[in-house]
Amino acid sequence: MKKLISSCFLTSCLLLFFYSSHIYYTLYRFNPTNVYQNIKYISSDQFKGRLPGTLQNAEIATYINSEFKNNGLKPYKGSEIQKFKVLYPKKINGSPYLKVLDSHGKVVKNFVYNVDFKEDMINFKSNNLTFGKSNVNVIKEGYFQVNTTNGPFIFFVPRANDLSFRSSFMYDSDYNMYIMITKETLTAIKDLIDKNCTVDCFIPYEVSETSVNNVMGYLEGRDTSTPPIIVSAHFDHLGTDLSGTIYSGALDNASGLSFMLEMSKYLASLGKPDRSILFLGFNAEEFGCLGSNAFITEYKNDIQNSKVFNFDMIGSNNAVPLCIMGGKKDTDKTPFIKSVSSTCKTEKIFFNYLFEDASDHEGFRKENIDAITFCDNDMTRIHTPKDTAEYISLDSIERCYDVAAKEIVKYTFKNNFIIIYYKEVTVISISLILIFSLLCWKKSNFKKERK
Repeated sequence: MKKLISSCFLTSCLLLFFYSSHIYYTLYRFNPTNVYQNIKYISSDQFKGRLPGTLQNAEIATYINSEFKNNGLKPYKGSEIQKFKVLYPKKINGSPYLKVLDSHGKVVKNFVYNVDFKEDMINFKSNNLTFGKSNVNVIKEGYFQVNTTNGPFIFFVPRANDLSFRSSFMYDSDYNMYIMITKETLTAIKDLIDKNCTVDCFIPYEVSETSVNNVMGYLEGRDTSTPPIIVSAHFDHLGTDLSGTIYSGALDNASGLSFMLEMSKYLASLGKPDRSILFLGFNAEEFGCLGSNAFITEYKNDIQNSKVFNFDMIGSNNAVPLCIMGGKKDTDKTPFIKSVSSTCKTEKIFFNYLFEDASDHEGFRKENIDAITFCDNDMTRIHTPKDTAEYISLDSIERCYDVAAKEIVKYTFKNNFIIIYYKEVTVISISLILIFSLLCWKKSNFKKERK
């Protein structure tokens, strides 16, 4: 009986050792340095800020598709891409101007683009306006509203008097166009229109319709009847301004995209999952999460019981917590969020919560599909030209991986502890084998000595 027990114990240890060591040697190890290098590439000047509707945005979609294929991912329901239409701000011919004319039509003041004024990206229903004092019906500290026959416009002083921040494009916003001006420009305009001068402004953008793509990569699981686990990130950003300044979008969101691509390599290397995994590169998030909403509209019936792990802004070098972002109606008691926070606590991760419809988890939560966004909630450089790869931290990338990988494995590989703790299992199993062998050797020598 003792021999049988010993034999079973040794066999179990050997199986654990061979299984865990097999994982060790075949596993693709998630590498934060690879994530960083990919962030540098995607946010480089070559792709000019990846604005939906531009060639560079389409090039990134092609790059994601190529990476998915290289990582062994297949089309989802026969498709690698999902095409959908968007309205986008298209640059047109002409130079921007903001000038003031006297009652005789003579220019008395020419403001300098990117010094005194600049467009905000929110809307361009109309790109030209001329107004005098009679058109200005709201003047308050920091902004004024202009009413014209074409509709309302807003001129405002941005935070810290800094013209570098760029909002997301929202075609359904209230005003025809949003123009940022400095405090000094605001004061000058007020003084000049009080003297019966006329202001003339032109910004060479127009709203145009185009088709853009989401990108889909599928890792089929053993159980295809269960909706897939979704791992996602958006890849679009804000393009360039009219002087050619590039809004690189390294943290937002070359980081989340690069994180997802590296995660796809790791998960694919684990073998066939029990539950399928769908990797999604969303487009037009900066236009109001249009890509994720287009995906949900088309595939809603196939993902009703999915769980969504979205990544948006991963890798800040500022000392901020890892943020678990849920929808507006979520709380820290929402089961999916509670599970993730529990893993954060186990891994001793500095984290907090945010409950806002501020990324691509929004549409899923509105359909009552479990979804969260992981993010480093650092807004110091977001939507400015300073959001570049030099401010990315490898430690913050690895911190997110330590939580996200365990949570995704939990749902896709039935919480296989050998996959999650393969290093520890390898060490423990070989240690037990050595201890067992040593005990057997001692027992054998003891018997020999007694003889």
